[in-house]
Amino acid sequence: MQTRTAREIADYVGGTLHGDETVALHTVGSLERAGPGALAYAEAAYLPRVPATRASCVLVPPGERPERTVIVVDRPRVAFARAAQWLLHRDRPAPGVHPTAIVAPDASLADGVHVGAWSIVEAGAAVGRGTVIHPGCYVGRGSRIGDDCLLFPNVVLYAATELGDRVTIHAGVVIGADGFGFVFDGERHIKIPQVGHVTVGSDVEIGANSCIDRGALDETVVDDGAKIDNLCQIAHNVRIGTHAIISSQTGIAGSSTVGEHATIGGQVGIADYCRIDPRGIVGAQCGVPSRKRVPAGEVYWGTPARPLRNIKKQQFHLNRLPQMAADLRRLQAEIEDLKARLDRK
Repeated sequence: MQTRTAREIADYVGGTLHGDETVALHTVGSLERAGPGALAYAEAAYLPRVPATRASCVLVPPGERPERTVIVVDRPRVAFARAAQWLLHRDRPAPGVHPTAIVAPDASLADGVHVGAWSIVEAGAAVGRGTVIHPGCYVGRGSRIGDDCLLFPNVVLYAATELGDRVTIHAGVVIGADGFGFVFDGERHIKIPQVGHVTVGSDVEIGANSCIDRGALDETVVDDGAKIDNLCQIAHNVRIGTHAIISSQTGIAGSSTVGEHATIGGQVGIADYCRIDPRGIVGAQCGVPSRKRVPAGEVYWGTPARPLRNIKKQQFHLNRLPQMAADLRRLQAEIEDLKARLDRK
């Protein structure tokens, strides 16, 4: 954490400052809970709340602005995220290898690497400049880790795993375990050896306790900028496109593809050989059956997954079912009455 002035923040995010440019900012917060020294933000709908905030400076959209220190930007939330990263820059531990860590003689550690207590770096592994490996991590034989990566405690990288630059992996993640590959011979399940590996691009973040399996014969790929939430399962030979978002508790079965800038909601189940095209959106708790395709830019929801516009129509009719049932009973009664009168004639 460090202190910046409102002027420095405005220059950093490319905004227009109104008010006291010398205001000191050292933290961030919400409009409701921020105190002195904090930077907050407000979208257009929340501008009426700005006068009451105790935050020292607020990022706001163009248009009417409150009479206080504000920075006008086109997208306050985006500017806030960038400013917060800069303002709250995380201190990294000093370079060096802890006495209890085990680093193979032929492993390569670049300048500025930190290896924490009880971590293991196996033979042939290479760790890039400025990377931090926190306590209890395991870096398998022949793995490659790029520059400025951050591995939190108890991360496991199986052999031959590859990470790009600036990758953040949270606690308990396992990358490169065997994929779930078996064939049934009529009596028992026979394991198919999983001989591929996992390649993770640059600027990827992987949430706590998620698992990414190695490819069966080729590779499992997570491309640059993708973000994977906590408790996700990515199976063998899956490909995650650039800047895709995978939310918590999602499972993606083998050989499926998630396109660039696609968004997968929480608790989604994607079966094998599915294809989520670029910028496709799969809503929370959606079930995507085998070999299903979600077209580019489309929003799918439900189980089995189908276009959201169709589900909205179906929900409209479902909401009318009680009245439709009552109408049907009334019509049936009228028909029975009519039949009875005709029979009497």
